[in-house]
Amino acid sequence: MLQKRLLGFLLAACLVFSFSACASNSAPPASGNAAATKAATAAATTAKSAATAAATTAASKTTAAANTTAASASNQDAVNLVVYTMGDPPPDAKTVEDAVNAKLKEKLNCTVNFQMSTWTDYQQKYANEITSGNADIIYSAGWLNYAQLARAGAYLELEDLAKQYAPDLYSQFPESQLNACKVDGTLYGLPNLWPEYVINGIAYRQDLAEKLNLPAPNTIENAQAYFKGIKDADPNQRILQVTTENSVGTVQAFDAASIFALKYPWVSDSGIGYGLTADFNTPSNVVDYWNSQDFIDDCKLLKTWGAMGFWSKSALSDTNDNNAFINGTCVAIINGENPNKYVSIDRDFASAHPDWKVGYLAYGETTGVLYPSHPTQNLSCITRSCKNPERAMQVINYLMTDEAMNHLVQCGVEGVHYELKDGIYHNLSTANPPPFNYEAFSTWNLRVQKFKLIQESDVKLNALFSKYHDIAQKTSYPDVNIFGGFAEDYTEYDAERTAVMNVMKQYLAPIQAGLVDDVEGSIKDFLSKANAAGLQTCRDSFKQQWLDYCNAYGYK
Repeated sequence: MLQKRLLGFLLAACLVFSFSACASNSAPPASGNAAATKAATAAATTAKSAATAAATTAASKTTAAANTTAASASNQDAVNLVVYTMGDPPPDAKTVEDAVNAKLKEKLNCTVNFQMSTWTDYQQKYANEITSGNADIIYSAGWLNYAQLARAGAYLELEDLAKQYAPDLYSQFPESQLNACKVDGTLYGLPNLWPEYVINGIAYRQDLAEKLNLPAPNTIENAQAYFKGIKDADPNQRILQVTTENSVGTVQAFDAASIFALKYPWVSDSGIGYGLTADFNTPSNVVDYWNSQDFIDDCKLLKTWGAMGFWSKSALSDTNDNNAFINGTCVAIINGENPNKYVSIDRDFASAHPDWKVGYLAYGETTGVLYPSHPTQNLSCITRSCKNPERAMQVINYLMTDEAMNHLVQCGVEGVHYELKDGIYHNLSTANPPPFNYEAFSTWNLRVQKFKLIQESDVKLNALFSKYHDIAQKTSYPDVNIFGGFAEDYTEYDAERTAVMNVMKQYLAPIQAGLVDDVEGSIKDFLSKANAAGLQTCRDSFKQQWLDYCNAYGYK
């Protein structure tokens, strides 16, 4: 039974959901691309068969939607649809929902009920929403395991449905964008129409650099000079708040290693997994980083930085402090920091520390490798249990192709919740939170560039995006997020993968934290333990999957 299949996957998946939501969203901090779980990959084929059978009775497959009765297709029957998004509901949700429904009732003879996950136990709530069959239109993303849930039968196939019931919207998507959203050749989610660059970089105290005549940390050498200059001026000042908490998975074991994204033009900031790397411009040329002299030299540098006091000696047991930079207990952020967060910090500094200045450098500005978010960053999906998929698709089409409706669902009622001054959006409330904030329904999947109202912060953000776009055009794959579309299937080597990650935590983390006496000897010991744990088994399968993926999309 489909629900049982999905429940088995989701109960396991909720334990490993990635926290890499788009940072412009009010979501948990970024930590990397979500990977498939054992439950997802095991259920992929069997759940797909179950989903196909279930579709007939649920009337929720694309073919079923295309053959709905004439009455349903012509919208003679009034229906109500549940729209499920992430985050906390705004105080004035009902006012905006009523305004949206007045338009929908007139246009499509339907209404919607916006339901939101809250950020408390959001993984479990998302799982419950899928298995309960309550939602009709649902937000999805790579960070919510979109590909794995699609394989497990959670979402409806959309291509034929969109062509028939959302032709105006469907025609706006480039073929390459839709192809990037397909899972095993099938389209389950429609992306938004607002390209953004959620790329990592360094946020730093620019005012201190200016005061102490220090360089911007735009290279490894300049980063060291910047960190050292501040430490010399104030020995009690912690430079970085780095821990092991964001360094999960098979890429790195300690956050400070993120700094090497300044050095390497890799397809993903910290490598592709299991100590393997590939340059962005030649992604199919896989290199063994862990067995290279570069890796030894990098680990020796981290030992030097640790000895210089750039982070706490108890960093391996420390927990994240998301307010450390704002509170001044560190002077730079080098892990998970992106343009949206930078703009937010700039606003916070202006309020809390008007004499402070934040600077931001995307790693790709140094390496020449920049790319936008993958199209699966924010998606509109229709659940397989939806009883009115044709109407759901018409609603998505209306919300994304009608400017007034898009403004309403994204920003609320003009004159009540916001106003435009010189073309710039301003919220009319000083309450915290305001009755209806910008994108208060967390409908990031409905962003449309030509409709998106500009906030004051967007002026700075758009300038950054324009600069990043220009840099991206100079790569071999302009504006393509190569690694963002890859989903590892580790079903066949799950035990070895788990063992390797445990070895990384035990042996690699202290190396990258600079806490070992003999770097080269410790690396040899780490690799010996990793090999005994099954590293080569993981690498062989992972590399083949990666090369197959590159070949399928023409990434040479």
